Amino acid sequence: MSKPRPTDGAPRPTRRWVWHELLRHALVPLLVMEVALLGGYLGLHWLVAQQQEATREDLIRTQLEQLSRYEAEHAGMVVEDWRREVQQLAHSALREMDAPIAPGERVREMARHVFSEDGTLYVAEDDGEAGSYYSSLAPSYLQDYGKVARLSRLDTVMQDMLEIRPELRQAWFSSYDGYFRIKPWIDTHGIFTPGVDLTSYGFYYLADDRNNPTREPVVTPAYQDPVGGGWLISTLMPVHRGDFLEGVVGIDVTLDALAKHLESTRLPWNAYLVLVSGNSVLAMSEAGQKDFGVHVPPRIEPTPLTHDRFLETARDQSKSPEMVRLLHGIDDAPHGMRKIPLLAGERLVAWYPVAGTDWRLLAVVDPQQVESGIQHWNTRFNQLGYVMLVGLIAFFLVLLVVMRWRAESMATTLSEALERLSDMALRIGRGQPVVRQRFALQELDQAGEALREAALRRDQIELERAEDARHVEMVMAASGDATWRYDFERDDLHFHENFFLMMGLPIQASMHLADLDAMTHPEDLAGMLESRWRVLHGDSWAEARDVRYRHADGSWVWMQVRGQVTRRDGDGRPLRATGVVLDIQRHKQTLQVLEAARDSATEASQSKSRFFSSFSHEIRTPLNAILGFTDLLADESSLTREQRRYVDEAGHAASQLSALIEDVLQMSSLEAGELPLDCQPLSIGQHLIRLVSQYQPRLDQAELTLSLALEEASLWLNADRRRLDQILGNLMGNAIKYNRAGGWIRLALGRGIDSHGQEMAWVDVEDGGFGFDPNQAAQLFQPFSRLGREDSGIEGTGLGLALSRELARRMQGEITAQSVLGEGACFRVWLPLADVSAHEQVVKAAWSADQALPVACRWLVISTRAEDRLRLEVIGSHVANLDIITASSAAQALRLVRDVSPCMVIFGDVADMSVASLFSEIQRLPREAPLWAVRIGERTGAEADGLPPEFFAVGESPPGMLDVEHWIEWLIVRFREFLEAREQDEERER
Repeated sequence: MSKPRPTDGAPRPTRRWVWHELLRHALVPLLVMEVALLGGYLGLHWLVAQQQEATREDLIRTQLEQLSRYEAEHAGMVVEDWRREVQQLAHSALREMDAPIAPGERVREMARHVFSEDGTLYVAEDDGEAGSYYSSLAPSYLQDYGKVARLSRLDTVMQDMLEIRPELRQAWFSSYDGYFRIKPWIDTHGIFTPGVDLTSYGFYYLADDRNNPTREPVVTPAYQDPVGGGWLISTLMPVHRGDFLEGVVGIDVTLDALAKHLESTRLPWNAYLVLVSGNSVLAMSEAGQKDFGVHVPPRIEPTPLTHDRFLETARDQSKSPEMVRLLHGIDDAPHGMRKIPLLAGERLVAWYPVAGTDWRLLAVVDPQQVESGIQHWNTRFNQLGYVMLVGLIAFFLVLLVVMRWRAESMATTLSEALERLSDMALRIGRGQPVVRQRFALQELDQAGEALREAALRRDQIELERAEDARHVEMVMAASGDATWRYDFERDDLHFHENFFLMMGLPIQASMHLADLDAMTHPEDLAGMLESRWRVLHGDSWAEARDVRYRHADGSWVWMQVRGQVTRRDGDGRPLRATGVVLDIQRHKQTLQVLEAARDSATEASQSKSRFFSSFSHEIRTPLNAILGFTDLLADESSLTREQRRYVDEAGHAASQLSALIEDVLQMSSLEAGELPLDCQPLSIGQHLIRLVSQYQPRLDQAELTLSLALEEASLWLNADRRRLDQILGNLMGNAIKYNRAGGWIRLALGRGIDSHGQEMAWVDVEDGGFGFDPNQAAQLFQPFSRLGREDSGIEGTGLGLALSRELARRMQGEITAQSVLGEGACFRVWLPLADVSAHEQVVKAAWSADQALPVACRWLVISTRAEDRLRLEVIGSHVANLDIITASSAAQALRLVRDVSPCMVIFGDVADMSVASLFSEIQRLPREAPLWAVRIGERTGAEADGLPPEFFAVGESPPGMLDVEHWIEWLIVRFREFLEAREQDEERER
C-alpha cells in the first residue's frame, strides 16, 4: 500500500485514502484474478471436452483391455493357487506312503472296507471319511492294504483344502495298481465298472512322463467326471518315487463353480465375462444370453463311463452361431479388443490369456453403456462449472460490501489513533508531560509506547544535562582545568574562570583569538596556527597540543589544549568549537626529572659495562698466567706429594674463578640484551648421544649410572646449539655434583603441551640424588642462590640455573623443576619444535629404510645456507654411524676440525674464505685418517681451474638423495681400502 502524497495537492482524508488503496491494491487485482481464473476454467473445459471427444475411443479401448487383463491375471493367480495345492497334496501322498504304519491304524482303516464278489475292495457307506476303491484288476493277494492305511492320512489334508478353497469340488489320489481314494465320499463301487483300469482315464495319463516330462502340475481340459461330478476341470500332479510313477493326485473344479465366480464379479458399464479354452466355452455369465441366446447345458452321460469323455466345448455351439463368430474373431491374436456384432447389437470384446493355461478371459460390454456413463459425467462436470461461476460472482459482491464496511472501520480507527499520536508528539516537542495511552493496533500501541519512552528519555536527558553541567563545574573547580568554546563567526572565545586563575589574569567574559595568540610562546604558535588551518579546511578534530602561555608574572606556563568542531554550515565551514585546557606544568616538571634519571641510569649501565670489560681484562690476564704456571708446575716430576696437592688446588681454584667470571659476564650480557643467539633446527636425539660421550669420564669418576630414554629420537627442535650445550652442561653438572655414590642419572626427551598450551619439545635431566625442598622452588633459579648448600663442600656459584633459565627463555622456551627432598630431582627444558617435514619427505621418498656406514664417521658441513646444513643433518639422522656437524663460517669450521676430526668435509657457500684456502688450512691440522671433500652449490670463478684431488664429487644445493647415496658408496669403498692398507702395514711392522 502506497503512502499518501500531500505534494499532489491537498492532503486526502484517511477514510478516503484507505478505501482508495484497498480498492486499488486488493479488490481490483482480486477481480482481475477471478476473471482470469474463470476464463481459464471455461477455456480448459472446452479443451478437455474437445480432447475427450478425440480420445474417447482410445480411452474406452485402454480401460476395457486393462479390465480384461486384470481379471485374467486374477484368474491366473487362482490357477496358480490350485497348482500349489496339488503340489502340497502330491508331496503329502509320497511322504505318507513312505512313512511307517502303526498296527492299529491298518486294522482301523481296513474295517471300513468290504469286498465284492468280483474281488473289488471299497468303502460301501458314507461315514464322513474319504471314499476308497481298489479295482479288482489287481487280485486280492496283490492289493497293498498297507498303502490303503497309509493314504488314509491324506484325508485331513484333502479336507483342509476343500474347506479353505470352496470352489474345489473334490480331491483324490489314483494309484498305478488301481487303487483310488477321493474326498468327499462317493459310491465308487456303483460308479466304476468291475475291473476298471483307472490309468486309462485322461486325468491319469496326462500326468505321465510322456505327456508331462517336467513332472509339474497340469490343468486338464473340461471333461465329464467319471465318478458323477458333472463337467470338471482338474489340476493334476504325478507322484513319483524316483523314476517310478506311483500315481496321480488331483483337485477338481466344476464348470458351474467357474460360472458362479464370473457371475459374482462386478464390472463397470454392466460388462460381463466369458472364459474359453480353445474353441470351448468353459463359463459365461447369464448376462451373455441376450447376446448369444439361451443355451441348454450339454447332456451328462450316465456313469459308469468306460472311457474319458472330453468335450470340444462345454456349451453347444451349434445353437449359438454368435459364439462361433466370436471365437473365430479372436483366434488371430493372444490379446486385444474388437467390436463384434452379436444378437443384441454390436459389442466391444476385450480378451487376455490366463497364465499357466490355454484359457482366455473375455470382457464383453455394450458401447452405449460406456457412452452414457461418459455423458453423465460430462453433464455433472458442466453443472459444477456453472455453480462455481455463480459462486464466484456472489462471493465477489459480498466481499466488496464487507471490504467497504471494513475500510470505513479501519479508517476511523487509524484517524483517531494518528490524532492521539500527533498530540503526544506535540507535547514532547513543547516539553509538556505525556500520559501513556493505549491503542487497539499493536504497531500503533508500540509507537505510543515509544513516544512515552521518548518523553521519559527527554526528561532524563534534561536532568542528566543539568547534573553534568554541575559535575563539570565541580570538576573544573577541583582540578583547576578549564573549558573553552569558540564562535568562528563572531570571533568570541569564552574560557572558564580557571584559565584566568592559572594565568594570573582578571576574569573576562570573552576574548578574541588574537589576544590568545599574543600570549602564546613563539615556538608553539606556528604549530597552533597549522592545527587551526586544518580545522578550517575540513578536519573535525584538532589534536591535543602542548603549548606555553605567558603568565601575568612573565613566566611561561605549560598547558595542553584539546578541542573539537561541534557545528559546521552546509559548505563544511566550522561555526562552533569547544574543548578543554589542562594544566600540565607539574607533568612537564616530572618528565624533566624522569629524563634526568634515565640519563643517569644509562650512564650507570655504561659504566657497569666498562667496569665488567675492564674487570674481565684486568683479572683474566693474571688469571691466565696463574693457570699457565699451574699447568707447568703440574708437569714437573720433582714435586713432592704435598707440593703437587698445593699446585692442583691452586689450578682448581683458578678454574673455578675463571668459570665464575664467565658466568657473571654472560649474565650481564643477557640482562643488557647483548648476548646473540643463533637458533637453528637441531636433532635433539643425536645431540644427547654426543653429550653423553663427553660426560662419560666424569660419570665413571663419580661412580654414577646414566640411562637414555630416546623413544622420540627423531625429534627436532629450534635452539642455539652452543647455548643448549651450556644449559644441558649446567644441568648435567648439577646432577653429578648433587648425587650420591652409586647413584643414577636419566636423560629423556619427548613432546608435550607446556603451561601456555603450546606443543613443545622437552628434555628431562633426572637424578636420584639429594633433591631439594619443593617449598624452596621459587628460590631455585635466583642468581647466587644455592638453597643453603653454600658450606656443603660442593663446588658452585649459584649462577648456573639462573643463567640456564634465562637462556631457555631467550630461545622461546622454559625450564621447570620437580623434586622430592632426599629422593632426587627432575629438571625439564622446554624448547619449540622445528618443522623439518619437507626434508623428511625427501629422505623417506628415496629410502624405505635407514642406511648404515661400516665404521663411525663424521661429516663437517660448511655453508652459510641453512637449507644445506639442515638437509644433511636430517639425512644423517637416518644413517647409522654417521655424525653430522655443521659450521656457518670458516673460523667455526677450523675450531670444529680441531675438536672432532671429520672424515669428510662438505663445502657449500663459504663467505669469509675461498674453498681451496679453507681446505688447505684444514689439511694442515694433525689427523690420523685421510680426509675427503665434496663441493655443493655454485662454483666461483676461482674454482674454474679445478679443485684439489681430495674433492671426489660435486652436488646441488641443497644436496639431493642421489648425490648422498653416491657419497656413501664412495666412502664405504675408501674405508675398506684404508682399513686393508692399515692391516697390511701392521703385519709388516710385526
